[in-house]
Amino acid sequence: MIYFFLVGTLLWSYWKALLRLRAESCPLTPILGWMAGLGYFLLLPLTLLVLNGGYTIPSFYDANDLYASVDLSRSQYIIPMLVVWLALLFSFQAIVLLKPETKTRAGMPEFCVNEQKLRRILLLTFGLALLDYGVSIWMLGGLEAFIVSHWYNRQLEMVERFGDAYVLYTQLSLANQIVFTAATALYTARQLHLRKLNWRYSALIICAFLLQMVMSGNRIFTALYGLSVLVSCWTYARKKLIAGLLIVSPLILLLFSAWGYFRHNLSTISEDIPTYLEGDLGNRTMTTFMNATEGAGVMVLLHIVKDFGGKFEYFYGLSYSKAILFAVPRRLYPQKPQNFTALIAHLYEPGEDTSLGATQLGELHANFGVLSVLLLPLITILILLLSDKLLRNVGKHMLLSALLFLLLIWMARSSFEDNFITFLFTLLLSKALRLERGLCYQPAET
Repeated sequence: MIYFFLVGTLLWSYWKALLRLRAESCPLTPILGWMAGLGYFLLLPLTLLVLNGGYTIPSFYDANDLYASVDLSRSQYIIPMLVVWLALLFSFQAIVLLKPETKTRAGMPEFCVNEQKLRRILLLTFGLALLDYGVSIWMLGGLEAFIVSHWYNRQLEMVERFGDAYVLYTQLSLANQIVFTAATALYTARQLHLRKLNWRYSALIICAFLLQMVMSGNRIFTALYGLSVLVSCWTYARKKLIAGLLIVSPLILLLFSAWGYFRHNLSTISEDIPTYLEGDLGNRTMTTFMNATEGAGVMVLLHIVKDFGGKFEYFYGLSYSKAILFAVPRRLYPQKPQNFTALIAHLYEPGEDTSLGATQLGELHANFGVLSVLLLPLITILILLLSDKLLRNVGKHMLLSALLFLLLIWMARSSFEDNFITFLFTLLLSKALRLERGLCYQPAET
């Protein structure tokens, strides 16, 4: 009952904070991205854990026992739950206290975007993505070698073969995919604002994300786009569309959950489908929701709060140092720190070539302990101030705002240093291609 009360206050506080942010002239602001990330990748899985009394990842997925189970009936999870509750509550209340309440949305400046320029950005970045896919297949030795390769191990293999040059290539490829996703998010928001739909470009966007999932095995860009659409629908009060999305959401979540199992080898999907359908997944509904929301990250977070400072030593800022040292080649600095997801995987999946997410709160706590309760709200306040600054001159920073919207959703789920590096490369690509220039315009005065 205590946990129900804690989650109830979080949901209420989260909703109050969202209402303070709804009157923004542009739905794709950094603060709304941060809030969407905290809601989807942290608050939602936490709520599921409380409603279910905990969760154990089915043995079907071969997860390590060090983090694979959370039983909220055990007293050892009281402190971790309180830490997470306080950090989130302070973050949400910071917005409620610092953001003035807007009684009406009348007078909102028009969402003015040069659609022709935006479509050119879509086609350019999609074309670069297709080129990237072709190069990736060629480097792996052909289509057959690509299909049978493991989506995660193929990256490790390429790094071993090509070293830092391949790391740079992947960063540029990732930056291009982020720009494409931001452009699709802006384009869809524009269509929702005008209440019209261009079926050709909408079909292109859907096909592009499905192709990206097949080529990379990664679901995050599709998830980022989906969250941007949901935020835009909510901002522009598209109630019927929201209702339609809620109706089809169980099917979408099921496909997202299943893809996490199928993506390891594209050549065996026909064999994997019956294996997945007949496998022992425990409570399939709970497993589907936990997989689709990356709920394992919240489970790792609770274990981090429980284990660090006792079982494991704090990192004391080690993972954040990579944001400064990333440009130094590892051949010149062999002891260069790994990113946070690799450091956590070394502790909770020892001996495995993998990575583990634990949300940004998990990274804060693994580095700074109980100070994370104050640091997460501080980050929220800084993002709120940044959003207000960008909105005052949104005509010059529309694409930048959308890029930060996406990256902050991602940062809520993953690590700061990786997102910071991605942001630098994304900003470099945007400046090099002059994508922001001429994207927005001021409406003519009458």
